Amino acid sequence: MPCSTTRPLPRSRPHISPRTRPSATQPEYRTTVQPQLNPGFDNPRRLVEGFYTWGGRLRDTNTGPGGTGIAHCLPEFIPDEAVRVFGVLAKMDHLRGRDRAGLSEGLAWAWGETTAIRPFRDVNTRSQFTLFNQLAVEAGWVLDWNQIDPHVFAHARTVAIYRDPDGLDALLYPALVPAASSPERKVAERMEQVVAKFARPRPPRKMDALDHELHAALQRRAYRLAPDPPFGPPHQGPGLHDRGVGL
Repeated sequence: MPCSTTRPLPRSRPHISPRTRPSATQPEYRTTVQPQLNPGFDNPRRLVEGFYTWGGRLRDTNTGPGGTGIAHCLPEFIPDEAVRVFGVLAKMDHLRGRDRAGLSEGLAWAWGETTAIRPFRDVNTRSQFTLFNQLAVEAGWVLDWNQIDPHVFAHARTVAIYRDPDGLDALLYPALVPAASSPERKVAERMEQVVAKFARPRPPRKMDALDHELHAALQRRAYRLAPDPPFGPPHQGPGLHDRGVGL
């Protein structure tokens, strides 16, 4: 494949329980967490509307994560690669009906693939957040970004380009909270903080520290350690760097 290594597809998971699907008793999560998007909604264009004329257009130049020597998908392969990835998601019913492990694995795979493709000049990360938060909600889950260090998550996305999405899975898994068990008021408060802090500048982190934290997350995932309680205060990472609520 021109845009990725031979990253495996997420394994198929059996239907666990009707509780993993959004029900008629959960409509508030469609509006509180993320409005339901219609198929024609052009999110990348809307994100830069009024600022740039190229919003929503596929990029036509080569790019790569800064300072890494890694290349994103070549522009000429972007359309076919996007069809491939979203075709797989469609065959998996957009990850509906999965338990926490299955959803985390599927989100990590798709997030890694779309990171490698990087279809737009800018707002790729913000578009991904809109898309994958929405997929989680549609599957009956909420992502608690308070549990994820934004720098470590960005590092895991880069690692997924050239190796595998296991680091993304390790970070997403403990942050998934069943929507039915999350008080609407608390979810609304946390998501308002996400919006407020999404683009907040943060001190840079050293690569060895990011590697160490990502390795620790992989170990926690391997040993199936219980996640922290959902929607608590932000974690404080090494050097008191805020492990806040967004990238």
